Amino acid sequence: MDKLIVTGSCGFIGYNFIKSNNKNFEIVGIDSLNNAYDKRMKELRLKSLQNIQNFSFHQADLSNKVDMNNLMHVFSGATTVVHLAARAGVRQSFLDPKSYIEDNTIATATLSNIVKNNSINKLIVASTSSIYGDTGSKLAEEYKDELNEPPSIYAATKSFGETLAKNILEDEETIVQFPRFFTVYGPYGRPDMSILRFVHWVFNNDDVIVYGNGEQKRSFTFISDIVNGLNRLLDYNKSGTFNLGSNQTWSLNEIINLIEKKLNSKAKIVYKDRAMKDVDIVLPSLERSNKLLDWEPKISIKDGLDLTIEWYLKYQEELSEIGFKYKYEE
Repeated sequence: MDKLIVTGSCGFIGYNFIKSNNKNFEIVGIDSLNNAYDKRMKELRLKSLQNIQNFSFHQADLSNKVDMNNLMHVFSGATTVVHLAARAGVRQSFLDPKSYIEDNTIATATLSNIVKNNSINKLIVASTSSIYGDTGSKLAEEYKDELNEPPSIYAATKSFGETLAKNILEDEETIVQFPRFFTVYGPYGRPDMSILRFVHWVFNNDDVIVYGNGEQKRSFTFISDIVNGLNRLLDYNKSGTFNLGSNQTWSLNEIINLIEKKLNSKAKIVYKDRAMKDVDIVLPSLERSNKLLDWEPKISIKDGLDLTIEWYLKYQEELSEIGFKYKYEE
């Protein structure tokens, strides 16, 4: 059984990815369990992961030299590293740039050197649609529409992480792949992202905070589609960059309306000033992912929201203790 290292194992995408592969690999999860958002959500995911027979967990900070020196032994014999650990969020990156540099750029460079020193076959580094900025009606294409000056600290740290991984491994035989995710949502999602926040607030009759007029659009992509894309990359043995996102967009107001209908409850929307560097629309070209990976999103926004809300209602008691607001919103 091949050995798979997954960083960010207790994160939203890491958790769901591991659950999809728990019978196929020996999986070693690494996560710092930091407080980028309420860590109780990460602990809830970890509790579920620890029921998996082929899974082992190590708490470590990838940017911490002592932590990584103590962890070197787990990389021995690994065939693939899936690097999903990151500090996400455009708005928060301006409030805490140091953490973003450490968790996104330094951590990726550290991990790339470990992959190099252990002659690991493949490194998959999760990246972000934020690298493209505001696409308007144009479809963002890999190798063409990346911004030389990324529009946020978050995007800059992820973009530079990509560059460092390529530079460190360019003369090696390691396959290096960069999936770029577009606004992922679904069960066990991040409590600091719009859809889960909206569900929580509408269900509990709390104020629904919307920054701007709510007409900004996103390519909301259901988690199972993202996991499917990552699994296609496991089977694809060439380096490259790939957009993984929905080819349709929905405004925040449209999403809230769908949640209202599902929960049969009216949202108490509070519109606030538009967030700095917030984009109007981000839409991916999927031509490359479709051609090379035979991948396209399958889950409609209605089905995805239904599945997310059903999960939320099932875990309502556990989720009631989790914070769905940023510190500056409380």
